[in-house]
Amino acid sequence: MTLNLFCKDSVIRRQSILLFVCIACLLPVRAHNNQTLNAKNDYLLIINTYTSDAPWSNAIIEPVQKWVSAGRNVAVFVEHLNMLIVNDSTEFGLLKDAFFKKYSDKAPKGVLLLGNSTVLLRDEIRTRWGNVPMVLCAEEEYFGPDEAYIYKRPIPKEKRVPLSTLTDKYNLTVLQTKMFPRENIDLLQQMIPGLKEVLLIGDGRYVNQQLDYDMRRLIAQEYPGLKYRFLSAADTSLEELMSLLENINPAETGVLFSSWFRQSNIAGSAVLNANSFRVIANLPIPVFALKSSVMNNSGMVGGCFYDETDFENNLRKALLSVLANTSPLRETPFFIPEKAVPTFNYPSLLLKGFSVDQCPPGSLFLERPETFYQQHRILIIASGILLVTLLIFGFLYHRIRTLKMLNQAQLRDFETTRELTNLFDNMPVAYMKAELLYNASGELVDMEICRTNERFMKDFVRDAASDSYLGSDLFGEDLTLSLRLAELADTEKRAVIYTQYFSGSGFYQNVVVTPATQAGYVDTYYVNTTELHKAQQQLDDTNHKLAMALDVASIVPWNWNLREHKILCDVNRPIELSDIGHSVSEEKLSVPDTEYFSKIHKEDRKRVECAYSDLIEGRTNKVREEFRVVSHENSRYRIDWVEAQAVVEKRDEKGNPLTLVGSSQVITQRKKMEQDLIDARDKAEESNRLKSAFLANMSHEIRTPLNAIVGFAGLLNSTDETEEREEYVKIIENNNELLLQLIGDILDLSKIEAGTLEFVEAPVDVNDLLEETTRSLQLRAETKGLKVEFKDRLPECTILTDRNRLNQVLINLITNSIKFTETGGITIGYSMQEDGLLRFYVTDTGCGIAPEKQADIFSRFVKLNSFVQGTGLGLSICKTIVNRMGGEIGVKSEEGKGSTFWFTIRNVPAEQNKKKKKIRENALQPVAKDQITILIAEDNISNFKLFETILKKDYHILHAWNGQEAVELFKAHRPHIVLMDVNMPVMDGYEATTEIRKISADIPILAITAYAYASDEQRILSHGFDGYAAKPINPKILRSKIIDLLSARIILM
Repeated sequence: MTLNLFCKDSVIRRQSILLFVCIACLLPVRAHNNQTLNAKNDYLLIINTYTSDAPWSNAIIEPVQKWVSAGRNVAVFVEHLNMLIVNDSTEFGLLKDAFFKKYSDKAPKGVLLLGNSTVLLRDEIRTRWGNVPMVLCAEEEYFGPDEAYIYKRPIPKEKRVPLSTLTDKYNLTVLQTKMFPRENIDLLQQMIPGLKEVLLIGDGRYVNQQLDYDMRRLIAQEYPGLKYRFLSAADTSLEELMSLLENINPAETGVLFSSWFRQSNIAGSAVLNANSFRVIANLPIPVFALKSSVMNNSGMVGGCFYDETDFENNLRKALLSVLANTSPLRETPFFIPEKAVPTFNYPSLLLKGFSVDQCPPGSLFLERPETFYQQHRILIIASGILLVTLLIFGFLYHRIRTLKMLNQAQLRDFETTRELTNLFDNMPVAYMKAELLYNASGELVDMEICRTNERFMKDFVRDAASDSYLGSDLFGEDLTLSLRLAELADTEKRAVIYTQYFSGSGFYQNVVVTPATQAGYVDTYYVNTTELHKAQQQLDDTNHKLAMALDVASIVPWNWNLREHKILCDVNRPIELSDIGHSVSEEKLSVPDTEYFSKIHKEDRKRVECAYSDLIEGRTNKVREEFRVVSHENSRYRIDWVEAQAVVEKRDEKGNPLTLVGSSQVITQRKKMEQDLIDARDKAEESNRLKSAFLANMSHEIRTPLNAIVGFAGLLNSTDETEEREEYVKIIENNNELLLQLIGDILDLSKIEAGTLEFVEAPVDVNDLLEETTRSLQLRAETKGLKVEFKDRLPECTILTDRNRLNQVLINLITNSIKFTETGGITIGYSMQEDGLLRFYVTDTGCGIAPEKQADIFSRFVKLNSFVQGTGLGLSICKTIVNRMGGEIGVKSEEGKGSTFWFTIRNVPAEQNKKKKKIRENALQPVAKDQITILIAEDNISNFKLFETILKKDYHILHAWNGQEAVELFKAHRPHIVLMDVNMPVMDGYEATTEIRKISADIPILAITAYAYASDEQRILSHGFDGYAAKPINPKILRSKIIDLLSARIILM
């Protein structure tokens, strides 16, 4: 009816609309005030491309003014460029000069640019205001030549430049107010099924020229079946537009509205009208908007828009960042909306003849009124309940009156029926009646549940009620058992009872399945036994835990009936009264008290009988006794310790005890632990005694070589005989070696006690190691006229083990053989056992070991000859090392004929590193031996004097007191080799070596260290040293290491 009235009275309505437009046009466009702005405080400047009446820009400006003015001392100034009335570059230049003159006194804190055309001011803003932050709200994500915005021309694709290219030069971020042409065309096709033509309503602004350019190409490429027209306010009056729209066919034509800005002259002034969209929206044809700001407060149907809340949140975040100076805006990511939300004005949607069902899924409806039910839901529900209640009461009242009219028999029948019905619905038993469903092969595949009671619905059905269900939907994986037993009940025509756990509901149910009266149907009853099952399970768990606790604690409860002289015991526990061979079929057993006491050890029996007598006669309140019990097991007698406790349980009227209650606990293990603690205490006391003896022995063993060293060192200056002096030096060296061995044994002992004995595994050539050890100890053996010979060996043997520890064991065993052998010799070797272990041996022709002493020689502090120097620790340390290396150690000896010490270790093959450094002959530097320079870095004057004395005859010596001085001397003199003390002031040896390696990677550096741990060796070699020499220094070894390092790098002339 509205459409007809509009058509009949169109002339009157047009005149009314034109009158409204004329009144709106009387509002002149805001002219730019050329007066300079005197801003004292910070302010945010908003530059709007369009007029002050533009809905799109006002939708952004208004919330920004609220955000900024709320609790901040920042003003907001808005400037409208009115670019539609700017016709050429001259006018734009005048506009720009007037604008910047107005804000010439003080730069804004930030600039909010609305519309793509505002990018025309970007260079001027940067020139005048520097790196001021700019937030650009743009319809497009690109920009183009200035002429496109001034002369309102579309920008072709080849001239489009992404706005992202501006961020490096300008402190700028972009929030795109994207229009969605493709999505809106798709919306038109869905809302207007017979769509043949799309009309775009716009104006002469750049943004609409660009939109027309893009829409024309989009429809041509992706919608070739659609026609397209662009109706612009630049060449069409509002009356012409309304006349044209009245004549279109809304069933074939879809109208998209962008904006309608029209310029006119009134009294010589340019006037822009931006409010015509409300007039256009009120036409009887459906008009769809491209911008949400246009649809609001108008009669347009709807459109696809970006999420305004998301846009406003990002805009607010960017502006607050500007006001807080938190970070440059160029680092803020662009906001480019990707998803379009179909949005509709609900009253307009219905007014234009559309329905909600036509709208796409997920659409948003504005101003949608609540339904009658939503408005009056509480009242309707209350009324319904009241009505139902009244109906029920009315029915019951009528039913009661009817029942009174029936005879007593009918009353009893009715009551019985009603009670049965109520019982059926409310009984705690779930019920269902189901039809068995078979497939074409005759196999039972499912069941259809056609009748249930409320309990079944509560236990198995959680969704809305229905007339029927499939068993597969309700029971899931639990259906298999139900089908099998239902088929059994139906086939055999008998009841089947079983218990089943239903995983879907988490209930245990006792199930009864019976064949129904109707063929192919079964009746099934379910009793929920979940709580009973849980209680039973908890009871079983409690009983099990109690039984386990009694088993673990070996506790047996018992009861003694004093009148019957019987003791009732739990024979399921380990009890001292039960014989293994005795057959017991009952859970509990009563035995005479005489038999109970007969099992007690005769040495403890009288004491236990007295204790129970004291309890019975009232001399004590509780019995607690420990005693031994003798039991017979597998033809053998066994003695266990038992702890018994008892109290009086019942008394007669005179106070005499009737029964005793108590428990027996087997404490054999506890008694054993107590004895073990006593033994451990005795061993600790013995160990303490041995340590005291060891300290006294160490005092003697250390003072003895020190006495020789100090004594003969003093005699060196008092004799001039060369032979005598050489003898004194030899004595000093021998005692020095002995003292070092004592210190090494003490250090190893301390490591073993602390559990820090270190093992560093690496590839070891066993043949090379034994040959080297043989050569090193041959000199010591020759002093006694003995010979050390390496005999048995494998052709090649390289294993992964700790070289130093293996060498320590070999040296200890060979040294002991030399010590206790006067004639003959020592033979060493190794072989592989059948179990894969390597077996080493050291055989001598010495004095041998008595058989009774062979078991003790590997213990600590044990010495076979108190008059031979030693700590008594060597073999004990060897045993620890061998055990840690996965083997064992032993001895075979015959007193007076000699001994063979042997040990085994793991055989872990390792690849031998046969690659050696290849130094070309022409790379070796020829140097005369007397021209070789050695740099010695040592902060201790005594140690340096020792090095100087050893080396000064063969080499030139340079001395550095610390690591830093060593680096400087190396730079100045470039010595051939460096002896570096590890622990020095200013700069230690590790740091100095690192600095020298920066200068030369080839110079040999030998570490001098007093450290004694394997980890120290690894650290030294990993910090650029070529080797190390341990303190105290052995001159021969030091000279040998120096020659080896030099010969690899130079040719001695």
